[in-house]
Order: sequence, then C-alpha cells, then structure tokens
Amino acid sequence: MDMHIAGWQKVSLVDYPGKVACTLFTGGCNLRCPYCHNSELLEGPLPSQDIQEVFAYLEARRGILDAVVVSGGEPCLQPDLPAFLERLKREGLLVKLDTNGCFPLLLERILQEELVDYVAMDWKNAPDQYGVTTGREDVPVAAVARSLELLLEGKVPFELRTTVVEQLHNERSFEKIRDFLEPLAAKTGKKIPAFYLQAFKDRETVPFAGFTAPDRKTLERYGALLEPIADRVMIRGV
Repeated sequence: MDMHIAGWQKVSLVDYPGKVACTLFTGGCNLRCPYCHNSELLEGPLPSQDIQEVFAYLEARRGILDAVVVSGGEPCLQPDLPAFLERLKREGLLVKLDTNGCFPLLLERILQEELVDYVAMDWKNAPDQYGVTTGREDVPVAAVARSLELLLEGKVPFELRTTVVEQLHNERSFEKIRDFLEPLAAKTGKKIPAFYLQAFKDRETVPFAGFTAPDRKTLERYGALLEPIADRVMIRGV
C-alpha cells in the first residue's frame, strides 16, 4: 500500500468529536501555511511509520478505540488513500478525514464510496487572502469551494475550521468569507453544520516567528459574522 504515515498519536480525546481516536499524520502537503503546526511533515526527508505496525496496534486496541483520524500534512496527496480508508473501515472503526479541500475529485470519490464518517475541512481565509495565508499564490480557491459544495450536498457530518492568526485575519476577512460562502450554502439549501474558529497557538514547529492569536472577545466577534451561514459557530483554543 503506497501510504506514507509520517507520525501518529496513539490515543486522542480531541481529534474526533466525542470519540476515543488514534490520529495518523500523513507526510507531505501542497500548501505552505506560515503558521502551520505540523511543518515537519511538509517535505523530506520525513519519518515513516510501518503500516503493518499501525494496523497491529489498531487490532490490539479493538473495543478501546472508537475511531481513526487521518490528518496531515494533506492526506489527499497519498496515492492509496481510498484503499487505506477502506481498510480502516474493515477494522470496524469510525474514520475521520482532515483535509484542506484542494482535491475535490478525490473527496467526491471518498464520499461516494462511503469511506469516511466525518470530515474536517479547512477554510483558510477570504479568497483574496488565500495566497498569503497558505504560502501559495496558486491555491485553487474554486476547488476548495467545490469540496465544500460536495460536503453540503452529501450526508457525511462535517465541520469547517479556520485557524485565526492576528496578523492574517481581521473583521473584514470574516465578512468576505461569509459573503463568499453564503451563495454556496443557498445553492445547496443547507447551512454549514459547524464552523470552528481555532485560536492560533505558537510552537517550535511553526515555520515563522511572530504570529499571535486574537483574544476570545475578538474571536467571538468574528464568529458572529459567520452565523448567517452556519448552524453552529464555535471557538477553540482559548
């Protein structure tokens, strides 16, 4: 199986809502977000976990673990991601996929084949700020929007999430996000079920120094701007 697992957290109580999960981190990403917490997973040489060891661990923890979270990096870069997800499902585990949304064709296949039980997708910033926020000027915002449309049209529970950085986001950013996503929600006749604003947290693996997080009151003000497009807007990290 051509699946690069660069690291894992054997037990997590926070990565899958309400479930005890094992979180797997794939290597490689198409983005270079300057505030990324997992920058050590972006490019080689990367560590590599033995796939059979992972499955042996999951088998040994049957009845203890509820779920597996496949995160990154960007999992959709992995050639055998659908086969890997299918194998996890055969283990009797719930499967959550974390993705940046840049690969809607693969996401569509994963949703159609019912390979995941929950999806968490990033929405990085307002469309005109995606380049500076992701470190890539050629980010296909239309593809990310298509991924959201697929999630809205489908039956799999999902959340959107924005990691909020004081130096990269402001009130106007969230007005633009709302205005961009509102027609998409109207087209599908559904609101985003859950939109999380995550306060940035600095750590040694963040590529660039100097980033900070807004305070809770500011995050709540930003969240209020998103209420027309989401059933629930919640704050994480403060």
